[in-house]
Amino acid sequence: MMKSAARYTFRFSLFFLLFLALNACKSNDDMVVQEEEQVEEEQEEQGEEDLLVRLNNIDGITATELPSEDHFARLFEVWVTQPIDHNNPSGVKFQQKVYIGHVDENEPVIFETEGYSRSSHRTREISFILGLNQIAVEHRFNGDSKPNSIDWTNLTIWQAANDHHRIVELLKPLYSGRWVSSGVSKGGDTALFHRRFFPNDVAGTVAFVAPILFEERDVRFLEYFESQGDEACRQKMRDYQRNMLLNIDEFPPLFDDYVDFVNTTYGTDITFSLSYEAIVYFATREDYAFEFWSSETENCDSIPENDASVQELFDHFVAVFDIFLFFSDFGTEFWTPWYYQSLTEIGNYAFDASHLEDLEMEFDPLVDLGISTTFDPTAMNDFANWFATEAENVILIYGADDPWTVGALEANGNESVLRIVNPGTKHSTGIYNLGAGDRGAILEMLDSWLNQKSYS
Repeated sequence: MMKSAARYTFRFSLFFLLFLALNACKSNDDMVVQEEEQVEEEQEEQGEEDLLVRLNNIDGITATELPSEDHFARLFEVWVTQPIDHNNPSGVKFQQKVYIGHVDENEPVIFETEGYSRSSHRTREISFILGLNQIAVEHRFNGDSKPNSIDWTNLTIWQAANDHHRIVELLKPLYSGRWVSSGVSKGGDTALFHRRFFPNDVAGTVAFVAPILFEERDVRFLEYFESQGDEACRQKMRDYQRNMLLNIDEFPPLFDDYVDFVNTTYGTDITFSLSYEAIVYFATREDYAFEFWSSETENCDSIPENDASVQELFDHFVAVFDIFLFFSDFGTEFWTPWYYQSLTEIGNYAFDASHLEDLEMEFDPLVDLGISTTFDPTAMNDFANWFATEAENVILIYGADDPWTVGALEANGNESVLRIVNPGTKHSTGIYNLGAGDRGAILEMLDSWLNQKSYS
């Protein structure tokens, strides 16, 4: 009954917002028509009808126009020819996907660096708030931005920074306003890494929930996990992990039923090539504590008791883990590039499985890169040294309750670095849920970078 009530409350909230939006649109039809006519006149005056042609005239760029969205007057999908290895710019190439949300060529640009794939255009927070141009870049070797055959050794933060530098060089002649880079999570890391190698490409950088880790398994997380909840809760988590592994052979039929239900209900065709036992084994051992404390609704009372049924154990598992995002065939392809980078340069969180030593099992790894890897801390140590000694004009935004904030950077007295830790928020934190004072400080700093005081 409680679940049903919550569901209808949620649907009512969405319906109410939609009702308000539709009525606002209806009452403002005349205004919208006038604004569209004004935009068309401005485009004619500024020659914007030629922008698509000018994009396609840039060597190394192929562009097509898409229907405009949000505050953008025009929207373009752009493919940029990039060298697989920037040490060999005349060598083999690949195509990198970029979305340009266009407002005006003389206005500033928010340069969004994605950390993963980007299947479609997405309007990010800063460009929406300020009504500015947005150029968003899919990360190399992710999604559609990859060669037919991937040499993983060319997936480094330096190579990605050079991708972004080339895009800036190609597009800055079209967009004469100031540029500010931004990114979320791994995309935030990507924006910071770009600044480390090409600090003058943009006037400033806003990095949301972007952790910097220094080990293949960063041990700082062990202390964090031991500080969450009380001992009774942590013991309950350990007991749950043991119960999952003790019952590991019981879960495949439950997975089958759950996946069939989702595919039938939503008309999807999500497939799993990984064995369900392997999913349970690795996720329970390595990721359960992190995902539990990452959840927006984490609650120790939700953890099944020792006498829980197999169904109850499973239900909690799929409540904590989005198995479709992480372990489906789509999910494993999505995360594989990050997995390689975590093993070689950018690191991952440590985990404690000492209470599960008697339950170790042999399974094929969830991701098979086909090559051996060695973690090299040089890149992150170099970045940390640059950030501590040379970084300028950076805004860092973290969620106070986000486990990734273990890897938060410090401002260390640098007045050109604004560091905000948003209380009561996790990995979805942003400008939208900051207090008024912090929002004002961010907009003031953005104004100083963009030289556009009217945005405040």
